[in-house]
Parts: sequence; structure tokens; C-alpha cells
Amino acid sequence: MSYYASFQGRVYLGKRDIDGNPIEVRSPGNVADLKLSLKTDVLEHYESQSGQRSLDHRMIKSKSATINLAIEEFTKENLALALYGTHVATTGGSVTDEPIGGATPVVGDRYFLAHPKVSTLIVKDSAATPATLTLGTHYTTDTDFGAIQFLDTATLTAPFKASYAFGDVSEIGIFTQPLPERYLRLEGLNTAQGNAKVLVELYRVAFDPLKELALISTEYNKFDLEGSLLADSSKAYDAVLGQFGRIVQI
Repeated sequence: MSYYASFQGRVYLGKRDIDGNPIEVRSPGNVADLKLSLKTDVLEHYESQSGQRSLDHRMIKSKSATINLAIEEFTKENLALALYGTHVATTGGSVTDEPIGGATPVVGDRYFLAHPKVSTLIVKDSAATPATLTLGTHYTTDTDFGAIQFLDTATLTAPFKASYAFGDVSEIGIFTQPLPERYLRLEGLNTAQGNAKVLVELYRVAFDPLKELALISTEYNKFDLEGSLLADSSKAYDAVLGQFGRIVQI
């Protein structure tokens, strides 16, 4: 009987507790591609008696495996994993008299407030009796990004000062965390066999940092995560199933 394969399914990633059990398991969303690659490093021996220098033996020096995921959903959790960072929820607040534009602001240049997601913005100058700048006459603003461009400052006294409220945002750092290890699970369907169910478990995957992120693109964005499969010493060695993972045909 032929057994063809074409897989789809939902991927789950989880951290591991001190006993090697998966915890905080979640799906990264739609995974367009998931590939497992196995490799051996071998030492080859050639005989030196026949005059043919024939290959007569191969010895495996090492075994390794890599995993590659093409993730399409740009959640804060996925980006934190890819960037070796942590996602942080920053609570909104307010700022009073934040300097903006420097000592000699240039008309037409773009200046940035310390926070995005700005509201109730008031900009004043530094005259003895501070003048309040008029939006649309003296400056324009992009409140989502927290940016200001000055239009006319001829009658005003620099530096300028901004007072505003700002909203809650999520922030993700880059290279702030050590190499991340995850438990990986695929609850798959073999669409070439009437959606027969297939379970794949990889006990320890050490992920590399993101190689490339298309910040401007005309396509649906996705990012590739690659990692190395590690032996899980918390699992008792099994001559049949080993310590790396398993594929179960259900």
C-alpha cells in the first residue's frame, strides 16, 4: 500500500521546566513552512591495496539536525523569540515641558517626542511669557508616531517645550535575552491520506536569531526561524525513539 504525504497543521512552541516538561505552550499562528533536516558528519576510509583507492568504510563522527519555520504572524511573542528579546507592556502617562527641536529648530525637519501614541499635545516657546504654538500654523504633528515638524517659528523663542499624554504600547528589545530553547509540537494532517493525523514532537530546539526581516515589502511578510535540535537528557535513553523527538502516525 502506498503512503503519500502532504502535511498541514498547527505548530505549538513551549518553554521547558526544570524537569524538561513543556510549559507556557502556545501557537505562533500560521506557519507556512516547517522543515526538519538531518545531517551526519562522516569519516571516510579508502583502501590502498587494489590500486583503485576504493571507498570501503564510512564512520559517523557526529549527528545533527536543524529545524526551519516560516512564521507569518507578527505577534509580540513571535518577534521577541526571533529577536532574542522580551516584549514589555509600557503603561501610558503624561509629560510636561519636554524639550523638542533643540536650540535652533529648523523649519521642515522632523523631530521626535520621547513617546508615541500622543494626545492633548500643547507646544510652547521659551519667552518670558510663553506663547502657545498653533497647530497648522506653527507646526504639524503625527500623534501616532509622536513626531513634530515646524512650519513657522520666526516670531517665537526657542527652545520649544511639549506637554502631552501618551498611551499604552508594547515594546520589544533586541539581543537582550540568551539563546532561547523551545519544545516544538506539530499537530498535523496528512492531506494526501484523507487528513490522517500525525503528531511530531521535538523536545529541545535552540533557535538562532532572526536572519532577515523585511521591514518594507510588497508581499505578505513572513520571517524564517532556524534552530538546532538538541538531545534531551531529561528523557531516559530509548534505543528505538532516542532523546531528540518522535513522529507519531495516529
